[in-house]
Amino acid sequence: MRDPGQSDIENGVIDVLKNVSRRPIEPTLASDLVTDLGFDSLQVLEVIAELEDRFDVSIPLNDVPAARTVAQVVAQVTALVEGRATV
Repeated sequence: MRDPGQSDIENGVIDVLKNVSRRPIEPTLASDLVTDLGFDSLQVLEVIAELEDRFDVSIPLNDVPAARTVAQVVAQVTALVEGRATV
C-alpha cells in the first residue's frame, strides 16, 4: 500500500534501497545510508546505478558524498529528473 503523501521518486528511491540492501530495512527520509541502513561503498554505487537506470538520469559521482540521507538522495534524483524534463 502506498502512502499518498509520498512522491513516485521517493517511493522509487526507497524501493531501490530495499532491493540493494542485503538485509531487511525500512528506510525513512531521515535514514542515513551508512549509519542507519548499513550500506557500504559498493552498495552505494549499486544504489546509484539502479537509480540511474530506473529514472533515466546520470548522477555525477562528485555529488555522491553530499547525499548521505534518503531525503538528500530523493532531492538529488528529483532535481535531475526535473532538470531533464526542462531540457
